[in-house]
Amino acid sequence: MTLKLGTEIPGTSADGNITTLWVPTIKDIKAPTMAELEAGTDISNYVMLGGWSFDPSQDAVSDQRENAVQNFGAPGRKSAGDISIEVIDNTNTEHQEQNEAVTLMHEGASGYIVRRRGIATDTPLAVGQKLTVVSVICGEKQVINPDASTMIRSKIPLFAKAPGWESETAEISNPKG
Repeated sequence: MTLKLGTEIPGTSADGNITTLWVPTIKDIKAPTMAELEAGTDISNYVMLGGWSFDPSQDAVSDQRENAVQNFGAPGRKSAGDISIEVIDNTNTEHQEQNEAVTLMHEGASGYIVRRRGIATDTPLAVGQKLTVVSVICGEKQVINPDASTMIRSKIPLFAKAPGWESETAEISNPKG
């Protein structure tokens, strides 16, 4: 199929269409259940715009044949890259009781970051929706020096603990587990 000039290609705004959860346990990273996801905490309101950093990459395996005039390749090891999340940090403020992201993701905490894109945040999770699920252990919270007119926030470094974290390859399974 050839794309014709002037063809309108629809797109979906990211605004209000991203949900982020912290989930304590997931048995199958590719098929989290509704019960597992409902046991998690929606931290979407704490995540700063552009604050999710997840840059997976894949090495190339060199395939150089003696009799060929070309080099070939194959997909190699995958890396989750530098993973972190920048969140509102209400430590020592009048809002410190509302600090779930920082409280849940303290250094040494293990869990799962679950991200859903393309569906309004206030739309409930449903069977069949595609997710990115990353099994992580949290590093030491890093306080971000404020700029003018910004919120108090921190960056939490995350480290991948288990395989299976490819972007949007997980699908919500059975309704309650």
